Amino acid sequence: MRQVSGVAQLRTPRPDDLLWPGSSLLLTVEEVRQLWAFVHGDIMDGGIRTQLRASLGLCPRHTWVYAVVEIELWQDGAGVRAGHQPFDVTVLYQDLLDHVAVGLTRPRTLFRRYPESILTPSGPCRVCAEVVPPGNSGMRLGYAASNSAALTDEANLLTWTQRWCVETAPIWRPLACPMCEADTRQMGHPIDEPGLLCRTHLMGLGRLSADLREEVEARLRQLQKRMHRLNSSMTQYGAPATPHDDASWVETLGFFAGWGLPLHLADLTAHADERTI
Repeated sequence: MRQVSGVAQLRTPRPDDLLWPGSSLLLTVEEVRQLWAFVHGDIMDGGIRTQLRASLGLCPRHTWVYAVVEIELWQDGAGVRAGHQPFDVTVLYQDLLDHVAVGLTRPRTLFRRYPESILTPSGPCRVCAEVVPPGNSGMRLGYAASNSAALTDEANLLTWTQRWCVETAPIWRPLACPMCEADTRQMGHPIDEPGLLCRTHLMGLGRLSADLREEVEARLRQLQKRMHRLNSSMTQYGAPATPHDDASWVETLGFFAGWGLPLHLADLTAHADERTI
């Protein structure tokens, strides 16, 4: 395993930004230990799936950590890429796309007066609840006695995650939440363009019009179809994914967890290219 060196740091977040929480992209050993076990089967448990619907997946940070851990560490797989791909991520978030889309169009009831309340988690992030705080004593083995520290060093390189984000950026970047991307404010894009805001910024609008709910529901259904094709492409007999399919997981996680990480990784590459000209 290679050691982390020179891992880029995020800029200091501003209050109105929806960024990966904290000031660093570094994953902790405990986060990797938890998520590496998570991708090895927890998601397939029916009770856990119910919990994940209530919490709308994981918190913003651990949504992206989940994807990074799977993409960076899962070296072998089916499909054209044969590894380093978000298979488990697409399984979970296809389900959550359907869950939210159904909720946005469900008739009002006594217990759910506002359909947009489906955008608000009703349970805690599973990983946040299980991560052992620093300083706690006791042996904590990784999944199948894996070396969590070495896996963390490898995951923190973000090599394959950045490659995915950069390759698909021409497709997903025009669809990124304009409130997550500071540059769009300077380009004159509206901050409440229907269907483009991420989940958190949609929640910030308060009550949503029926038209806006329909716009969001339609976008989520389109994402769900593309993610299904992407997931199928990672199986033995699935057809190859299109570039739009490849971008679907970034768009979906951007919707649920904010766009801070892919925007940052795409910008890192763009700035590096500028320096080499």
